[in-house]
Amino acid sequence: MPVNLIQNGPIPNIFQGSPNSLNKERKEAVYNVIGRLEYHQIFQNAAGTLVINDLMRVDMQGTFMQAGQRFHNIQVQVNGVAGKSTVAHANVSESTMTDDPINQTGVRNRVSSALNQSFDSGHSYSVTGTAP
Repeated sequence: MPVNLIQNGPIPNIFQGSPNSLNKERKEAVYNVIGRLEYHQIFQNAAGTLVINDLMRVDMQGTFMQAGQRFHNIQVQVNGVAGKSTVAHANVSESTMTDDPINQTGVRNRVSSALNQSFDSGHSYSVTGTAP
């Protein structure tokens, strides 16, 4: 089964800043921080910041079980904002974990794609399936 991206509903607790809050600089910071995410960071077991730049960060908010699968809750958030700070969100199933370095790159790329699409659409994504 391949690694799949599934679009879900709107991002919960989406960032509600001013109309100019996601100017060009902040948008570029979102894509930059997502691009720096590494495979091993996606599946860490402790909640915390995975990647950070001056304006944005990628956080692992924790794990949860759904339909017999364990998921990692990955969010891109605006630095320095309390409350509603999420601009991209993906739940990544541990079923996509693999020991193969080439497939790890593929999984990382799919997670990055899910976060980019989430940012562009305002919807959460799930990453499921298995790496070959």
